[in-house]
Amino acid sequence: METRKEASVGIVGLGKMGIAHLAILNALDGVAVRAVAEKQSMMRKGLGTIIDDVNIYSDYRVMLDREHLDAVYITSPTALHVSIASECAERNIGFFVEKPLGLSANECEALVREASERGTVTMVGYCKHFLETFRKAKEVLDSGQLGKPIYVTSHMYVSQLFSQGSGWRYKKESSGGGVLNILATHLVDILMWFFGGVESVTCSTKAHYSSEVEDFVHAYFTFGSGLAGPLDASWSMRGFRLPEIEVTVQCERGMLTVTEDFVKTFDDADERYTMLYKQDLFEGVPVYVGGAEYTREDALFVECLKTGRSPELDVAYGCRVQRVTDAMYESARTGRTVAPAGRE
Repeated sequence: METRKEASVGIVGLGKMGIAHLAILNALDGVAVRAVAEKQSMMRKGLGTIIDDVNIYSDYRVMLDREHLDAVYITSPTALHVSIASECAERNIGFFVEKPLGLSANECEALVREASERGTVTMVGYCKHFLETFRKAKEVLDSGQLGKPIYVTSHMYVSQLFSQGSGWRYKKESSGGGVLNILATHLVDILMWFFGGVESVTCSTKAHYSSEVEDFVHAYFTFGSGLAGPLDASWSMRGFRLPEIEVTVQCERGMLTVTEDFVKTFDDADERYTMLYKQDLFEGVPVYVGGAEYTREDALFVECLKTGRSPELDVAYGCRVQRVTDAMYESARTGRTVAPAGRE
């Protein structure tokens, strides 16, 4: 990539996340959104009435051909992620793709190889890495102050679906799956970040409100370290206005619980709880749209564009998360314990 004072970015898909990234990127120094591509004419028209310095396209391919872009944000339905990302990689245009990376690991493998061979800067949007509470939990676990983790329980719940859903998220062909692929991959990512590679998984799923995808998922993970424990997730759980992740780790010398809102530890040495809220841990960001984590991930991606290096959350990592997700679906389908393909 040529060295430029300001990185030029395009966005494919003007849903919630596309609009959020547009706002954040245009508020960060050293980067500007120059073009967007969106199929829906109403969205294109609406954007055109409020922003006059961004070129708007109905076809992302035309955008890629006409614009001189350093990177593209891919915030389209899951089924389109890999094909759009592949066209960016062919042109050696960096890309940020919202999670999950694709419908399955199989379709992601060629993309990972091409991006690696070309040295394309890539990132997958596992934004929970950029939340203060999860960062602090990772720091505590890695420090060893509570001893070795011996058991972990986790869940991700939200009150989202209590009747037949409409839209691409509830169609298997366009989403790759339901609550697991669309939502709970955030939790799979957190567990892999905290504890490393998954050795095996046993999983069951249940569809109640949806006709094509799952609304509930329950799994039991065994990690390469020998640590084990359950994951539970649903987008049809009452009492959760916003998505909530909770991970509780029983350790040799205490316990840790982390959510988006707090980190709580119990240390056997002094037999007391310590509670840190996200307000206690908050680190300022230049612009706040939806959550500080989105600004932090965008700032890191822009920095990587300028240095020519991909972050740890690149497409290779996204593909590893996808392999675990695939193993969960296979286990639910076959009733067997499954080892993720290509596990490390």
